[in-house]
Amino acid sequence: MAKKIMSLSIPVEMQELLEVSAKKMGWNRSELVRRLVDKYLGLLVNDDDEIPVILRIPRDLRETPDELSAWLHARADAIQKALIKDK
Repeated sequence: MAKKIMSLSIPVEMQELLEVSAKKMGWNRSELVRRLVDKYLGLLVNDDDEIPVILRIPRDLRETPDELSAWLHARADAIQKALIKDK
């Protein structure tokens, strides 16, 4: 793999968050940034006929299938309304 140096200007708080997050994953900051770009850039710059949707699901809902189902249905209804509104 070719090595190219790239400089980013980001707030100190974000640098610290990258450092802590990378350490938590067992990577260095560069590896974390590469993985984030690989994973999420396609969601931001999307030429496909798809609309990306990301849900952050509370972990405790895994323990209660009925609550998880209700939570997901509420989000699906809200997403559907938002997409129809955009037409």
